[in-house]
Amino acid sequence: MAKVLAALFLGLLLTATLGATAEARQVQQPSTPQPQQVQANLDLVMEQIQRVALATTGDLGKLRIEKWKADSEQKKQMQKVVDSLQRNITYAIPGLITDVQNTKGNVSSTFKLYHNLNVVYEFLSSLAEAAGAYGKKEEYEPLVNDAGALDSARQNLSSYIEQAASNYESKMKAQENAAASDTQKAAPKVIVDDETPAKPVHKPKKKSSQHPAKASPSPTPSSSPK
Repeated sequence: MAKVLAALFLGLLLTATLGATAEARQVQQPSTPQPQQVQANLDLVMEQIQRVALATTGDLGKLRIEKWKADSEQKKQMQKVVDSLQRNITYAIPGLITDVQNTKGNVSSTFKLYHNLNVVYEFLSSLAEAAGAYGKKEEYEPLVNDAGALDSARQNLSSYIEQAASNYESKMKAQENAAASDTQKAAPKVIVDDETPAKPVHKPKKKSSQHPAKASPSPTPSSSPK
């Protein structure tokens, strides 16, 4: 149990930082459109997380750590964990959910919510274990149920992230293929005509002889007989 308390105490800074970051969150990048079925699944997951967060806040408020069977230093550390979890659930989780909804399920904003849920789940589970060791049954059992419900919600969110990432990769691949096809269509075509007649070759004419033919001597007229 001492290790559990030590882990809880060391995680206080991280959970507090997450809460502060969510309160001063920045605008996310434009979202990638998702198919309607995947978007509907995301809406259901957001509702599930909100229900778990509301139930957990109520159960944390019912804890009476000052009456637990632990020394004063342990009670102080566990109370700090409760306070940190309440701040995270009250401010960080709603802020991160708003970011997810505003970006229509942007993978980046959704993963931030998923990471925060992992942190809350780890500390909530450890606190439930401490309640079982030092507190009453009616304090321990609700926390265990809350941790189980939160675990289910974060697994559903993880499935959505995988679907969204897969859809995004498929869309980018289709765009790359379309761009490559357009480039290929726009490329100039070179036509080679194999039937083009060859140019005639002009052979030089042979020079004719310039020597004139010799004239044959005309016959001498013979004297007629008298």
